[in-house]
Amino acid sequence: MLKHNAIDDLPYDPKLEKAVLGGILLKGDLIEDVIHILGKNPEDAFFDSACRQIFISILAIRRRGEHINPFSVIEELKISGKLDKVGGDQFILSLPSYIPSASFLDNFARKLKEKMILRKLSQKMKSFLEEISWGVSSTWEFVSKVEKELGEIAQESVSQDFYSISDIKTFVSEEVVGDNFNHAIPSCFPSLDEKIVGFHPGDFVIIAGRPGMGKTSFALSLAYYMALEGIPVMFFSIEMPIRLILLRMISMHSGIPLQRIISKNLADTEKSKIINAANEISKLSMFFNDSAQGITQIRSLAKRARTEKGVKAVFIDYLQQIFVEWKVERREEEISTISRLLKSLAKELNIPVIALSQLSREPERRGDNKRPQLSDLRESGSLEQDADLVLMLYRDHYYNPCQKSVMSSSPNNEENFDCCERARISEIIIAKNRNGPTGTVIGKFIGENCLYEDIKYSKVSY
Repeated sequence: MLKHNAIDDLPYDPKLEKAVLGGILLKGDLIEDVIHILGKNPEDAFFDSACRQIFISILAIRRRGEHINPFSVIEELKISGKLDKVGGDQFILSLPSYIPSASFLDNFARKLKEKMILRKLSQKMKSFLEEISWGVSSTWEFVSKVEKELGEIAQESVSQDFYSISDIKTFVSEEVVGDNFNHAIPSCFPSLDEKIVGFHPGDFVIIAGRPGMGKTSFALSLAYYMALEGIPVMFFSIEMPIRLILLRMISMHSGIPLQRIISKNLADTEKSKIINAANEISKLSMFFNDSAQGITQIRSLAKRARTEKGVKAVFIDYLQQIFVEWKVERREEEISTISRLLKSLAKELNIPVIALSQLSREPERRGDNKRPQLSDLRESGSLEQDADLVLMLYRDHYYNPCQKSVMSSSPNNEENFDCCERARISEIIIAKNRNGPTGTVIGKFIGENCLYEDIKYSKVSY
């Protein structure tokens, strides 16, 4: 039965602690498995002072490379002068009776570790409550601290600290040639997938471009295509309210220009088309948020979406709009922190996290070739370093418009995308690809519907 310490009210199971010690005394070479399960500072798993001292003595015998059994442990405790304090030799000899056989030791050690984690959580929560009662100077800095410290305790549940190369045989048989492969999530942009083989679990992806390149349209198109293929996605819209995101979705799906939907300049047949589009879109596994702007809020909501909704990709529009909820000295440091935390979020959730990013003004300062480069990523070199994949958007017509567009009063207005075929062409530049080649994919930007299409394929039939 679970007992509690009368002073600190911390959970522990004395019989379980004795059973683990008993299993080690029955078969001393299993100490390595127990240490592996308990992790760093394995003695912390023993709350009872006597059991803890016995385990420390076992560790001392192990370090000398000597055989572990009840009698070697008794001798070790005698030498250190602590045998009587732990209950004497009869107590040591009684420990194996607490476990049916050594074959139960693995399971009992894992349960013991769970008790240790619960104690640490209990102690940590008590500390947090005390801080709250005294008052915290910054709420979000405190929330971030709570998440960080609880996360460190959660990491103790990871049983393996490293992998041996000998594990490659199992990896190949199960994941490479078997059915358990951890598949990449397709971007559903076929020409792009041919080069990047989809977005890999744990990838931190950046979609970058100067204003007017259609970053939001491209990201929302990818999310839309994924949802059409049955892939649940989460889309954080920091810059744009959800209402406008939903209007873009309706325009994408119905083929009716966004400007006309917003102005309500619609024929009756188009109104029916919009209603049908809304009904069809409502069935997609797409989840949106436009209220979270702090990195801690975004990480927390992304974890919830992963757990509760099963999302397989997270989109964030856009990175420079995120703020850190605690004090940082420089903007570059803030962006570096955001970049690092988004990368760790992708690894923790084992899904791709796809963030939009602004570029500096450097492309405008170049001569004839204004195509973006990795060095143009704005405000921090950490973005280039942390990202597994960097996609950059470039529309040549934006910088070198055709004669018909030049004569227009607003050359880059969506109404002029039909001025020539080149107006819709967009280069999707794979500037960095940790898992494969770089290169360029050609897309078609249907600006009036805020939609990107693969120029070789059409995903939407209006």
